[in-house]
Amino acid sequence: MGERQIINNIFKGFEMKQEKDDCALIDLGEDYLLLTTDIIRETTHIPAGAKPRQIGRFAANINLSDIAGMAGVPLGMLVSYLVDPNADETYFKEIVGGIHDSLKIHNAEILGGDTKEGKELVISGTAVGRQKKELTRKRSEIARGQILGVTNNLGRAASGYIFYRSGYQKSRGIDLMLNITPRIREAQIISEHGGKFMMDLSDGIYSSISQMSSDYGVGFRIVEDELPVDPNVKKASDISGASFTDIMCSYGGDYELLFTIDNDNYKDFMAAMESEKINVNFIGDVWNGDNIIYNGSHWTKITHSGYEHFHAKPVLGSL
Repeated sequence: MGERQIINNIFKGFEMKQEKDDCALIDLGEDYLLLTTDIIRETTHIPAGAKPRQIGRFAANINLSDIAGMAGVPLGMLVSYLVDPNADETYFKEIVGGIHDSLKIHNAEILGGDTKEGKELVISGTAVGRQKKELTRKRSEIARGQILGVTNNLGRAASGYIFYRSGYQKSRGIDLMLNITPRIREAQIISEHGGKFMMDLSDGIYSSISQMSSDYGVGFRIVEDELPVDPNVKKASDISGASFTDIMCSYGGDYELLFTIDNDNYKDFMAAMESEKINVNFIGDVWNGDNIIYNGSHWTKITHSGYEHFHAKPVLGSL
């Protein structure tokens, strides 16, 4: 069924006041308190050969990326662990050090947590942030006529997966998958200069627009040639046979920001991004129709729903 359908089924009949956003919001008057949680486990999220400090940074950054997805300011994170009782203490200490490293970059701190015995490493984080109400970006701000943008490049993580799975520079593949950067600063500046809808690209373009279409009844028009290509995509395509577009849109893991602005704000917005040295690319718009993509000669309906837990994983060429 996929993660989203399972969640819908579980909570059917329960009253849910929270919107479907990257974070839950607690009303503090002029501000919102932002709360989010994410979890990783050794067998599904941590490739063999990953360094323990790298694992810790990844665990922290995927939680911080949800705070970024609503333009929030991180305050800290609660972290709980399942750890093999025979695990090396130094290895575990390095993981905690990696979490601390990532939080420190954003002036946030470890707020507490829990540790239990388990058969494999599991790390569960709960990140806390804060933001003024008028600067907090919500998915419900999506509207037809807005133009759709993304920060930086796409396809880095999928390229890393291909490198790792194929045996081509496996350590580089691990780095590309795990060394992510939560776009905290970028999100706040985008919000200040007219950003509307925003979410982090944990699951990729196709998954994100499919979810937004289902939740809010809007459609997206994507222009293939406007997708910003990560430098590793060409080699990944050569190795796997997957198209550039599938590598950039179907796998996810880049943790960039997907956002919209009003069309009449484009000139001022781009001037602000240039001044702040933030790399953004506009890849399409929001409209009243299906999700479609333009390949240079014609529009095609997007039938690929992208990455989703509890669902068949995207095929990337031969992998």
